[in-house]
Amino acid sequence: MNNRTFLSPRVIVSAIKWLVLASIIAWVALSFPKRDWEILVQQPKNWWWLLLALSMVVCANILSFWRWQRLLLALEVPITFLETIRLGFLGVAFNMVSAGSVGGDLFKAIAAASRSKNRRTEVITSVLVDRAIGMLGLIIVAALSTTLAKNLSPQLLAIRNAAWILSIIGLLGISGLILFGKSLPLDLFKRIPWVGDKLHRIVLSCLVFKDRPQLSITMILQSLCVHSALTVAVWMLSSALYSDNAIRPKLLEHFLAVPPALLAGTLPITPGGIGLQEVGIDRLFKQIPTVSREFSGLIVGTMYRAVLLAVALIGGITYLVSRPDPVGDDSND
Repeated sequence: MNNRTFLSPRVIVSAIKWLVLASIIAWVALSFPKRDWEILVQQPKNWWWLLLALSMVVCANILSFWRWQRLLLALEVPITFLETIRLGFLGVAFNMVSAGSVGGDLFKAIAAASRSKNRRTEVITSVLVDRAIGMLGLIIVAALSTTLAKNLSPQLLAIRNAAWILSIIGLLGISGLILFGKSLPLDLFKRIPWVGDKLHRIVLSCLVFKDRPQLSITMILQSLCVHSALTVAVWMLSSALYSDNAIRPKLLEHFLAVPPALLAGTLPITPGGIGLQEVGIDRLFKQIPTVSREFSGLIVGTMYRAVLLAVALIGGITYLVSRPDPVGDDSND
């Protein structure tokens, strides 16, 4: 390998990301209080709550795969529910090693597109649209939950305001596509040399809701259910680790802290959002004055990471042992 290849921008950026990851992990490990570590390792745990939390996370993922299948079918990409589960779990597995908690979507898109024949453009675009709807659902959950609470800290107030602004922008954008999408001069994209046809298909895929208002509503509701289920799963983990009701935060308090922390985990900084998500959960719980000081969001966040790793393992095994179904038809893109 010559020096130019070794010092290429891609290699440098990759090295920086791994250095940032190592620094964050080291910082989290060094700042992890000894008392919290002893609680995490030695404290008796309610294994039934842990099993329920794992089941809830698996169900939330399967619901998100179903959401993606509905979108693919709307784009005239024939795909079975079992195949969306198989490819979806592939994305979950790769989320643990890719930047942010959404990096696995890239691998899922590549795997699906490799068998989609002449609908590859639509398949790849569907992954981006599905992720956008998922993010919108998470933001709406954060907006609604922070609105239900009283006496918010300045940080949580800022999160609430930002969440509402982004939610309104997202909902207005989808409403605009539904109301005015049919009147847009989309054929202009075809006139662009070389890439016109490809761009036209990408734009059409992004405008899939223009003829399907019911699909947009259904997918948003599914996203709300997915992220609500993940938040409930974190509450289950708290119940598994803290049997004392006086120490364990209420379910609503989990809805204040967890959704914004999950958003932080999507940032493309560390693989799977490692460190960012755990610290985010801990810091946001500390912003809630009614949460006991004996409760450690860092412990719960770390246990949630362990559950995500278990789901990723399930995903990898599911992908490897299951038989792939064809996606799309027989002609090439």
